[in-house]
Amino acid sequence: MKKNIRLIDCETEKKQLIDQFINPVDIELVDYLTDRKYARNSLLAMTKDWNLFVQFCQLKHVSPLPASATALRLFIERESKQRKYATIKRYVITIGLFHRILRLPDPSATTAVKVAVSKLRLDKHGDAKPTQAFEEQHLHELSERLSHSDHPRDIRNLALYFVMFHCLAKRGELRDMTVDQVVETSAGNLSVVIKENRYPLDELGSELLRKWLSIRSSSSHWLFSSIDKHGNIGADKLNDSSIYRIVRGASDLLGLSVQFSGQSLRVGAAKQLAKEGMKVKDIQRVGRWMSAAMPYHYLGNRSLADAERMVFKTFKPIS
Repeated sequence: MKKNIRLIDCETEKKQLIDQFINPVDIELVDYLTDRKYARNSLLAMTKDWNLFVQFCQLKHVSPLPASATALRLFIERESKQRKYATIKRYVITIGLFHRILRLPDPSATTAVKVAVSKLRLDKHGDAKPTQAFEEQHLHELSERLSHSDHPRDIRNLALYFVMFHCLAKRGELRDMTVDQVVETSAGNLSVVIKENRYPLDELGSELLRKWLSIRSSSSHWLFSSIDKHGNIGADKLNDSSIYRIVRGASDLLGLSVQFSGQSLRVGAAKQLAKEGMKVKDIQRVGRWMSAAMPYHYLGNRSLADAERMVFKTFKPIS
């Protein structure tokens, strides 16, 4: 969704920000520039992207603001030797965004940069690694390892895996889940409500979530809260980084040579639904995807995934 970010009209403020952004900046300054419209993870990425570009410009003795098309082209060509296309594309978007907010000529909109990015897209086609699926068998293997543990962290994490899998939950959705979203079904199991849709847990998942609910802090309305290194359960909700580490930790617990990522449970759940005979369009609805592109991608049908993405692309003439 396009964000409605204010543009800097005040010349005094604009000059002050340019003076700051020609040097490496911190996340708070990026948050201010982008009108506090982005999540922390996005801000961290943009801060890292911009500072990398500033360091490149300083090395070449050119200005990052406003940046020339040549400087940006040389930057992405250098980074392309060790970065994937998706990362290069993110760099270009960040640099272009900062220029537009400051009402400066956008180097990412020039023909030279567009051609360079298009060439990289072709050269690096297929360089992205597929997301490792967290499958139903992994849930049960983790249950066998952790279900007898009395440590609050094991109890919480195991319940988290089941909820995330059965709800096809994104990290942000899991982070913001509250206790009020958990309801009991007529069969006696538990369901989680997301955007007015109910996602039932199986008997084991319901049992594990009840176990966590019985020990979590009563002073917190967050479903999954923090736990300190001494095992004390806090009232604060988990942040994105904590959820990421919990999911990655499952790989180590299972002794796998591959690492799970934040999308692994959604991928595994989508594959499980397909295995059970659910159509891709229905998987899209259950997983709350805007299009069927990602379900098709996760299920290995690249041609249909690309076709779905075309619906969301806007083609602009290079000028």
